[in-house]
Amino acid sequence: MKKSLAVVAALVVVATAAGVSAASVQSDTKLRNCKLQLRIGDVLPFTGGLAAYGANLDRAVRLAVQMQNASLKRLKLSKKISVRLVASEDGQTQAAASVEAATKLVKANHVNVVIGEMASGATIPMAQSVTIPNHVVTISPTSSAPQITDINDNGYLWRVYPSDYLQGRVLAQAAVDAFGKGKTVNVGARNDAFGTALEQLFVAQYTKLGGKVGKDIKWNPDQTNFDTEAGQLTSGNPDGWVIIDFPETFQKFAPSLVRTGKWDASKTLMTEALRNADVLNSIGKPVDGLRGTAATSEGAPARAAFDALWKSTVKNAKPYTGFEGTAFDAANLAFLASVKACSAAPARMKSQLRAVSGPPGTKVTYKQMDKAVKLLLSGKDINYEGAWGPIDWDANGDPGSAVYEIWKYSGNAISTLKTITFANG
Repeated sequence: MKKSLAVVAALVVVATAAGVSAASVQSDTKLRNCKLQLRIGDVLPFTGGLAAYGANLDRAVRLAVQMQNASLKRLKLSKKISVRLVASEDGQTQAAASVEAATKLVKANHVNVVIGEMASGATIPMAQSVTIPNHVVTISPTSSAPQITDINDNGYLWRVYPSDYLQGRVLAQAAVDAFGKGKTVNVGARNDAFGTALEQLFVAQYTKLGGKVGKDIKWNPDQTNFDTEAGQLTSGNPDGWVIIDFPETFQKFAPSLVRTGKWDASKTLMTEALRNADVLNSIGKPVDGLRGTAATSEGAPARAAFDALWKSTVKNAKPYTGFEGTAFDAANLAFLASVKACSAAPARMKSQLRAVSGPPGTKVTYKQMDKAVKLLLSGKDINYEGAWGPIDWDANGDPGSAVYEIWKYSGNAISTLKTITFANG
């Protein structure tokens, strides 16, 4: 599962993207004499329901680690401080596989931090069974289930992507805007932590806004045929549909919906997992006009620069989705927290994750990694502004702000129709 980056191109970009060159760093500031090796492992879906994303997120972690070590080398700190991605494991978008993968990383590879999984249904058991009891930091790039907020994690579980508590509100308002006030929608969701939680949040919020729910069904993501569920979901002449699913399952579900002769993609709302033109192109014309909601990093402090970095540096990857920044930021925040803690010990690192992710402190992006390290080793505060977003973790390890979009798939491409911003406080 390990894939190499275009090393030569990467080093050129890294050297120019650092923002503060080694030569420009002042030498008269007394730096703490930290010695640490940060060991990172990732558990990502190279196969399974979110396989369309996993390999690219792994590439993003690798890119972050490469840039961190390049910064340390420029600052002449690489003999004292280093970072390694010791292993990339396939969580398969499943609980059992993710638990097994995390166990290997913790017990055999002795990692300090696990980046993963993407799916909430894999992240939650992985954290509860392995990383939390073994006191290892976990940062999920994209897990969005609301129950993650309240898990008794003793500060070891964090996530970059916002809670679906917010997406439930966005999805409900999007349904009102798309189908009209008081209209009836049929709702279908995969029966897992992500699907059931978001389905409940949507239904509660949509009915609060005066909408009506006709059919409300769930399905086993592992089943091979969806004709029965498709028949149920398209019955009753609804004004529209809300479908909560992952790419692998929906690629099987869509033909069953088409066979009913009653389904209309242009009257359907989905979520971020299907915001992938490559996946939708594989299904073809039947999904033209599909819309959905997703958290987005459009307008994030370092998004445009990261997009350009990815394009110029990462070769032979899957089509860029925009979610890569979540894993990139997770790796950078773990590194910066360990530098601030002057230790890779998870118990010390977790105590500094909030501090490096938000105010107070000097704002820095990944392009200013030299400056960030220098400030931290000088005892100063930083505020990392990410490729995905400002992050600004709260006391529960959730991002403190979020931007959502209403997206549309048409003509083999995805466009943004509208954005909505949420901020804590």
